[in-house]
Amino acid sequence: MQCGLVFSKWIDARSGRSTDVDDDEVDAGRPAWLDGPVAGFLARFMVPPQSMGKASRIAHGLLLTALFCYSWTFILGDVRTADAWNGFLHGVNLVFHEAGHLFMMPFGRFMHVLGGTLGQLAMPLVVCIAFVVSRGDTVGASVGLWWFGQSLTDCAPYIADARKLDLQLLGGGTGAERDGHDWEYLLHTLGLAQYDLWLGSLAKYTGGAIMLLAVAWGGWMLWRAQADGARPAGI
Repeated sequence: MQCGLVFSKWIDARSGRSTDVDDDEVDAGRPAWLDGPVAGFLARFMVPPQSMGKASRIAHGLLLTALFCYSWTFILGDVRTADAWNGFLHGVNLVFHEAGHLFMMPFGRFMHVLGGTLGQLAMPLVVCIAFVVSRGDTVGASVGLWWFGQSLTDCAPYIADARKLDLQLLGGGTGAERDGHDWEYLLHTLGLAQYDLWLGSLAKYTGGAIMLLAVAWGGWMLWRAQADGARPAGI
């Protein structure tokens, strides 16, 4: 793709075969977005880091291995308890959760309440995109995607607690003692409170799948990355 050679046509030319499909006919059936800026942006997420020293490769590999092992803490945790909150990352997520509430305050009560969850999910995606756009580091970006999945599992007990209101909240007291919490209000407003446990489980397993996918993506990018000085000129 980088040198512009269409190998199927080259093989046909060498073998004496010809195609009956005109380039214009192929282009006519090709969605426009595949050749647009969106496709170009998405393609950047499949480009491995251009150069990585041996020490950096080892460090990234150890980090991805640690994240893979750490993922199971959240995947196997009981969504009916606050297992996902037993770790330093819950405190990090909580900072962006509260910031999300403040940011969405001007947009009405529903968005103000939802803003906490949006805030803690948005920041990891910002980190993921920033690694790709500013540094071309898809291995580092995979860590941001892993954080997004972990943050989603962090939301799961909150969602699953919409009816029971047993979880201890920031500032002390349970949801029952403090007249509800974010997801109690959100699910009752949407008429989905009876599905709280199912939705919480969905959030947990979706987040877990994203964490494992992120580690696999990071590992693939790391495997494809070239060491310093090992990439031939012009490639």
